[in-house]
Amino acid sequence: MVVHHSKVQDDVLDHRGTAELRIRLAADPASVPGARRFVTDGLTSLGRTGFIDDAALCVTELAANAALHSASTFMEVGLRALDRSVQIVVEDDGVVPGDAVVPRASFGAPPADVFNDDAADLDLDLALADETTTGRGLGIVSVLAEDWGVEDTGAGKRVWLTLADDDLEHPVRPPRTSTASPARDLDAALPEGWALVRLMGCPVLLSLRQDDHLDELVRELQLLEGDQAAPESQALAQRLEGLLSSPAHARHTGRRIAQQAAAEGRTHIDVDMAMPRELGAQVRALQAAVKEADRLCEDRRLLTLASDQDLRDLRAWMTDEVSGQLEDGAAPTSWEDWRAAHAI
Repeated sequence: MVVHHSKVQDDVLDHRGTAELRIRLAADPASVPGARRFVTDGLTSLGRTGFIDDAALCVTELAANAALHSASTFMEVGLRALDRSVQIVVEDDGVVPGDAVVPRASFGAPPADVFNDDAADLDLDLALADETTTGRGLGIVSVLAEDWGVEDTGAGKRVWLTLADDDLEHPVRPPRTSTASPARDLDAALPEGWALVRLMGCPVLLSLRQDDHLDELVRELQLLEGDQAAPESQALAQRLEGLLSSPAHARHTGRRIAQQAAAEGRTHIDVDMAMPRELGAQVRALQAAVKEADRLCEDRRLLTLASDQDLRDLRAWMTDEVSGQLEDGAAPTSWEDWRAAHAI
């Protein structure tokens, strides 16, 4: 097929070699608010705040499609400021081909909660439940974007769009199609106020076990939320849910990395997670809440078993690493070095 390029499309291609903001996320609905926050903060860093509303709508749709419809393990979200526009890219590593990216000619308004980062009960699985195919939301992308397209990378697909500062609506039309190489990490950056946290030499199976244990605690506390006879459990459940909402994209990305490493038979892995620096304090508060939940377990007010010493040590190390790297710019300390320093 012959691909015709507009002036904006040429602008996109000419800037492919320049630095961009980019983040790697688990292809999971829990990553969608993180993708939206990344783009919002990125546009602020680039001085392009006028694009935020439309960009938030578009990246929400593209990231949700990658999470729900691409059969991917990971996705990458990229953002670049061009001369007359901004470009947003969502690249997946799934088997669903690019020709599945087809907008519907008519579409309804997206659920309001999808765009509410502060909603403690945000559940993207439910919020997007009526999006039975990718087409409805892609109609929104097509209307807002000055140009958009999909590229077959051989390892998945890359969906890109450009937004112009003209407030014009465009007709619903299919994306341009082409082929390209997968994205490389060279010259990628993060928005101002973000940092890349590295958990160096993270023990794979132990990290998955602590994540499962945290899920068990949260599930049991959620069941007790309606129990008026357990006010302490009610308050703790609400605290944990709130504390887990903002860093959800990082937690799910870390878990996906560990799951992949376990499938490959690896025992230790470096886990890289990008997140806003402000989450350092939140991670410390989460650790305090988990310790409080453990005390309820020890007092047998919860059925979940209390964390054993290995889990407590791992969470202490993770808390030190995340808060130290985010708040103080500290260099990573490996799990083994941390254990040695604490005589464990």
